[in-house]
Amino acid sequence: MDSAYFKDVLELRDQWLEGQIRQLSIDILVIGTYTCTVCGEVVGEYIIDHSGEKFRLSKSETYSFLKYILATRSHSK
Repeated sequence: MDSAYFKDVLELRDQWLEGQIRQLSIDILVIGTYTCTVCGEVVGEYIIDHSGEKFRLSKSETYSFLKYILATRSHSK
């Protein structure tokens, strides 16, 4: 799909996803998980420090991981 419309939609989706990751990164600080958002926006991979382990994840993996951690941590309280 090389249409200009599709490229515009993908660009808007990426901007939305980056904004979501920034907000999730703030929300998840309370449980001691840190996300290098600059890494994701510059290098394309986000570095996440969670429970003493460091992960390098793509944009979509980062979003899913942060959402999962927040959802499971809030249910376990």
